[in-house]
Amino acid sequence: MTRTGYSLWAVAALTTIAVLSVIGMRVAPIQQAANSAESRQACKLDAPESLRAAAAQWCALGLFGQVAATMDKENVIAIVQFSQNGIAGWEMQSGGLITEFRSLTDRMAADAPGKNVSISVQDPADRRIAACVRLATDATAACEVKK
Repeated sequence: MTRTGYSLWAVAALTTIAVLSVIGMRVAPIQQAANSAESRQACKLDAPESLRAAAAQWCALGLFGQVAATMDKENVIAIVQFSQNGIAGWEMQSGGLITEFRSLTDRMAADAPGKNVSISVQDPADRRIAACVRLATDATAACEVKK
């Protein structure tokens, strides 16, 4: 093959790749990442001042649209609700995320010594899909995923 033949072949190959990429983008556009800055900014936080830093850690994951925590003499109860983008991350990485949720539950327990801590993880339709609990007498939190 001549130099001109190689050049024409290379241009044709690059053009084909570019055309296929454009077609692919129209058929299946890139979706916004679950941990994007937009998702993190959209998280609504409602927690008492003593729990605000620990509750904000849930928002910092970029998966949740709402985090609400309350506290009484014996208990801390929090509800964390996935955003539309966040639930996609859960569906892909629930095994790894449940470990992170356990760690965040322990962090919340550290900010509320002597209290039982219960976290309900809700999907965007407000159905519970997971829960984490740490009793005041426990060393670490336990989490389960609803099947």
